[in-house]
This record gives sequence, C-alpha cells and structure tokens, in this order.
Amino acid sequence: MLEQKQLDDLSKRVTAAVGLSKLQALSNTQVEMCNVMLTKRLKKVNFQPDQIQDAEFVGIYEMVTEELLPLG
Repeated sequence: MLEQKQLDDLSKRVTAAVGLSKLQALSNTQVEMCNVMLTKRLKKVNFQPDQIQDAEFVGIYEMVTEELLPLG
C-alpha cells in the first residue's frame, strides 16, 4: 500500500488533473467508483503512483461521470 506522503501527493495530482470543483461535485457513489478504479490501476503498477499518467486520472473521472454513473 501507499505511505501517507504518497497518498497526499497522489491526491494533489488527481486534484490538479481533474479539477477541485469537478471532484467536489461528485456524489458519494461516484467517489467510491473512482476510488475503486484508481486502486485497481495502482495494483497494476505495483502501487507506484509515479507510473500513472495524469490523463489516466481524467479518464477514470470521465468513465465514472459519463459512462458508469452519469447522474450521480
């Protein structure tokens, strides 16, 4: 798993890539879906967040908000 500093850095990267206002507008269910998808991605890169591109954060956000649960 990730250390607290890695989690903080990852949170900042996700916020910068997606945008704070968009993240704040997510429903609880959408947040949970994003977390699940990000965790799966982290597992694929052996929990090395530096191996994840910022565009992937945007892709996860878009998949959840546009395809899986667009209405929240």
